[in-house]
Amino acid sequence: MGSSTLFAQNTDTLRITLAQADSLLLSRNLSLIAYHYEVDKAEARKIQEKLFSNPELFTEWNLYNPTAKQWLDAGRNGQKIIQLQKVFRIAGQRKASIKLAEEEKQMTQWQYYELARSLKYALHVSYYRYHFLNNAITNIRLRLALLKNVIDLYGDQYAKGNVSLQELTRLKSTYFDINNQVNETQAELVQLQSDLQLLLVDDRIIFPVPTAITQVVPDLPTATLQSLIEQSLANRPELKIAQSLQAQNQLRYSLERKQAIPNLTTGAIYDQAGSYVNNYTGLQFGLQVPLFNRNQGRIQEARIGIEQSKIMLQSKQQEITREVQTAWQVFQLLRDQYASAGTDFEAQLNQLSKGLVSNYSKNNISLLEFTDMFESYNSSIIQLNQLKADLNKSYEELNYAVGQDLRP
Repeated sequence: MGSSTLFAQNTDTLRITLAQADSLLLSRNLSLIAYHYEVDKAEARKIQEKLFSNPELFTEWNLYNPTAKQWLDAGRNGQKIIQLQKVFRIAGQRKASIKLAEEEKQMTQWQYYELARSLKYALHVSYYRYHFLNNAITNIRLRLALLKNVIDLYGDQYAKGNVSLQELTRLKSTYFDINNQVNETQAELVQLQSDLQLLLVDDRIIFPVPTAITQVVPDLPTATLQSLIEQSLANRPELKIAQSLQAQNQLRYSLERKQAIPNLTTGAIYDQAGSYVNNYTGLQFGLQVPLFNRNQGRIQEARIGIEQSKIMLQSKQQEITREVQTAWQVFQLLRDQYASAGTDFEAQLNQLSKGLVSNYSKNNISLLEFTDMFESYNSSIIQLNQLKADLNKSYEELNYAVGQDLRP
């Protein structure tokens, strides 16, 4: 039952481990594929910054010679000017631009890693929650089938006058309440299935099959909160992005200062008959005189950007520290809650439920005891598996906050 019952209209099922799901995510997810083009675009910008500027060719031809009454008189006895110019950045602007483009590409790569990390977190949370909730629904449906048989039997006995309407109604009410819980949980399973299919770009039913290592509730290696905070400050891509922004602003400040130094324009000119001698040739040199515009505004903007990026980096460090502290506390809280129930609690519930129907049929327990215990079992099964899902989610949140997988 379980997944195959819920999605009976689609019999094509992909049974997948978490490691296989991670591999499919990296190779198929459309958001990751699309963002990888940003890395390629950043590399293209870096290539562009390495290119030298092109020389410029100018030419001027005589349109009409009124003396010779000749149009386009640019021949041997006519007039034309040919000029070739090239701009040289003499203050190291090109090297500075290349370094800035390299740092921008590095930041784009960190942004790609962060996107992959966020999607992996979403995948793990949906994967485990689907697994545990589907496990709960499968177990409960087996018990509901037994209860349905009892209700059908009591319906026949009620028709014969052997049981009261009150007993039959109480059994039906119990079935209705539990089935309503199942339907609510199944609605969540539908959304989780949709999330898994979207993340893995697969129209088949995604059926999580955790391995013996990953299906248990995770435990942490020996680590202190302070050591986890230190790991997060060393590993988190968001911090690398903030550090890259700071480096970019420093490079941009250096570039803008170099931009204040004028470029040198050099060239050569040939003038056939328009200068003080025929077939004149000359060299040209040009330089802007920085009397008014010395790039003051851009330099000031870059200097402010450096100070701003320092504050942003400090803010991100504080934010990451708080995230690790919160994730650590939540994980400890949920782990203690799960430990208080005992690792054999689910086995005990299953053992108890197996004898419920037979004990009631043999009149070993009353109707009230039967329905109370039946409702308690099914509610406990759902809550226990929700707790497992929440505990695994808190573990993934701690992984995300620290920036690496903490599983030993």
